[in-house]
Amino acid sequence: MTEKKPIVRCAIHPAVGVARVGNAPAHEYYLAPELPGRAADPGPGGFKNAKGEVRKEAARFRVYGYDEDGRVVQEITAEDAEITWEAHLANRKAAWYQFQNAMDLKQYAMSTTFRNGTITGASRAALVIDPGARRISGRGTSGARYRLDGHIRFGGGSPIQVPLGELRTDEKGRLLVLGGDGKSASSTNQPATTFANNDGWYDDTSDGPVTARVKLGGRE
Repeated sequence: MTEKKPIVRCAIHPAVGVARVGNAPAHEYYLAPELPGRAADPGPGGFKNAKGEVRKEAARFRVYGYDEDGRVVQEITAEDAEITWEAHLANRKAAWYQFQNAMDLKQYAMSTTFRNGTITGASRAALVIDPGARRISGRGTSGARYRLDGHIRFGGGSPIQVPLGELRTDEKGRLLVLGGDGKSASSTNQPATTFANNDGWYDDTSDGPVTARVKLGGRE
């Protein structure tokens, strides 16, 4: 049997994880596919609960250790190391450009303007739903402190709380990222007139980076 080489670096997999929204209670989540080409498998309960609410699909992240040749030595879990995860998810749609077409099409890109263009200056910062970075560690960790509750405010209106999801860890200390409830709404109860560029509207989708600090065998 070939002896395993020492671990010299760690990496998070998957490099990009996708969590799907759902309005069922968070504890009823199922896991997103973790292998290419695999369909989602919510188990015997299906994609909805008994009330007809859509279950959330959680993205699970793992840490793997690599040797000096770039080969995977093993998955690193809470049994092997102290892992502290950090995720910083946000929703910047209301403060970003209107969608016309892809902005990286060079000469074919269509000119556009900001969404909610009547809100100017420093007030535009309140259009970003950003609950800040959250850290989580340990096995089977969850709770209110790991919820990703942000706020949005349109001009002189009152702040609106927007839950973007939450973080958890599984029994091995892997990170679970759960998305929002799949809610979109108008801050002034106005109807939507386009599929993407409705001023005063917001939703609870988000994205952002996931990182991990790993303490393994006295090294970090």
